[in-house]
Amino acid sequence: MNGQKSLWQLLASGRLRVFDADRAAAAATAPSARAVDTMPGRVPRVGRVGDASGGPREWLESLPPVTRAWFAASMSATCLCSFGLMNPMRLLWSWPLLSQKFEVWRLVTPYTFFGGFSFPFLINMYLLVQYSKNYEVSPYNTGGGGDTADYVWMLCLGSALMCGLCTLLSIVMPAQGLTFMVLYVWSRRNPATQVSLYGFPVQALYLPWALLAFNMLIGNPLTVPLMGVACGHAYYFAIEVVPETYGVDVVVTPQWLCGMCGGGGGAAAAPRGAGYQATAPPGRGAPAAPAAPRGGHNWGGGRVLGDN
Repeated sequence: MNGQKSLWQLLASGRLRVFDADRAAAAATAPSARAVDTMPGRVPRVGRVGDASGGPREWLESLPPVTRAWFAASMSATCLCSFGLMNPMRLLWSWPLLSQKFEVWRLVTPYTFFGGFSFPFLINMYLLVQYSKNYEVSPYNTGGGGDTADYVWMLCLGSALMCGLCTLLSIVMPAQGLTFMVLYVWSRRNPATQVSLYGFPVQALYLPWALLAFNMLIGNPLTVPLMGVACGHAYYFAIEVVPETYGVDVVVTPQWLCGMCGGGGGAAAAPRGAGYQATAPPGRGAPAAPAAPRGGHNWGGGRVLGDN
């Protein structure tokens, strides 16, 4: 009885709630379920502790649309094949299956499958995201105003050319080649840009060749990357050299593609002599003034008679 009376006296006095008070104090000092970022110079952010704010989803949504779709398709294809949910043979390039059984998806899927999870796969994913993103935000203007439509048209032309080469060379996985094509065209559009290759500074113009040398050193085959470089040079030659030399635009983005992608308002590409590119690539200034004819005297601009 005395023990029970003492217990009731303690409960009435509240002394047995010390443990609960300690828990409340600990909860007050611990990180709350709703954390507010109030660091000076930053926009306050409210979210749950452990939220992926600025995480994978936000990073993926920050990519340009074509790069985001290409990366997502490549990751999905590799995951499905690695986990045994899809036969990789269904994704590879095969002209007989395309022409005889009308497996038209093989026009696209070979460029989304880079093999299983491995170190070369990670390198290819990095190159895809980094240089596809860099080129997509400022591609050559071939009729779409230097926007998404021009980039999509370049990928269509490059993949079509590679399909023919893959048939001749018996290649079934040309995805790395399309990545190297994008990288090569970007390097020719931004030749003076400095990039870092595994910690070593490299001028963008020589980046494709540095990567080829690295692949050779680690024992990777060079056929597919070289095919990509060749296709990239063919595209660069068609949009830079041919129009300036012969005055003919051989690469023009279709207007239906411009309307589908909503790029550049569907503006047609101007003749090369009148300024083929709507915007100069980064690192280049305004077009230089026409040079004086060779062999003659530069008489200057002259003056109007009667001027002082």
